Amino acid sequence: MQTEVLIEAVDTHTGGEPTRIVTGGLNMERFAGDSVEAQRDRFREEADHLRRLLMKEPRGHDDMYGAITVPPAADAADLGVFFVDNGGYKDMCGHGTMGVVTALVETGYLDPDGAVTIETPAGLVTADPEIATDGRVERVTVENVTSYVLDSLTLPMDVDGESVDVPIDVVYAGNVFAMVPAAAFDRRIDPDNTDAFVDYGVEIRERVNGARDLVDPVSGERLVVDHTAFHEPGTEADRNIVVFSAGAVDRSPCGTGTCAKMTLLHSNGELAVGEPYCHESVIGTRFEGRLRDADRRDGYTVTDAEISGSAYLVAKHTFLLDPDDPIPSFDIST
Repeated sequence: MQTEVLIEAVDTHTGGEPTRIVTGGLNMERFAGDSVEAQRDRFREEADHLRRLLMKEPRGHDDMYGAITVPPAADAADLGVFFVDNGGYKDMCGHGTMGVVTALVETGYLDPDGAVTIETPAGLVTADPEIATDGRVERVTVENVTSYVLDSLTLPMDVDGESVDVPIDVVYAGNVFAMVPAAAFDRRIDPDNTDAFVDYGVEIRERVNGARDLVDPVSGERLVVDHTAFHEPGTEADRNIVVFSAGAVDRSPCGTGTCAKMTLLHSNGELAVGEPYCHESVIGTRFEGRLRDADRRDGYTVTDAEISGSAYLVAKHTFLLDPDDPIPSFDIST
């Protein structure tokens, strides 16, 4: 057997959404010594072919998601993680954080004594695993970075041949979301309507980024929308479908998206601090969340949100690359 790479990974799913967690073979020590964000950026510049190898076909697929563990730079952090998908990189991921902690605990890479502090490109988050007597992780609660509503706007869109004014709220929660009521498109959030939401979601993201120059009120850095979240109210749980990357669909309720939705509800006076919140995905899986705190800073509603869910191990891999393989990775849509 000849191979140019030998990468070890564990696959999990959280509410149906995959996370491929690299546990060995990348020699991430060569990127160490700086922040996780800087390590991620250097990885993108020097080793993006490995992201493509793991996320794209034939080893991945259009909706694949992954996480790469690295040495943290922050003194308070126990672990460093950055997140990848078929189209690139994400600053933070709730479902992925649940998957990482579950996988590392259950495979013996991590022996937590209470909550784990994780350095991500978006900042420090904490993950508190509930561990059963047999060593299984039953649930993980993630305290996210701060969240805030950035902007609100209305876009005229063609919906089934008619011009409709679509209301959009832009919310930061570790990632930037364009949050849109599904009712504006006269569609329920259901697997049968996924293709339509993907098309609308990609269009909305591109048009909002073209229409608005978004600036982070905390850091002063320019932001761009990278997720579109369609939402609808429910009796037991609100429902959503999140479109990201080149048209991938989150099978989970989306961890950072749930934080964004709670922040939006609170800013509209519809969710109190400490009030339990239940959020459902397009396939019916659920996260539970609550706002730990909320404040007004420089005219923005700023919240500290947490979400809870369960992840499950589904596979362990050793990935190889034959030096004669003419297609180490590909995307059928390009």
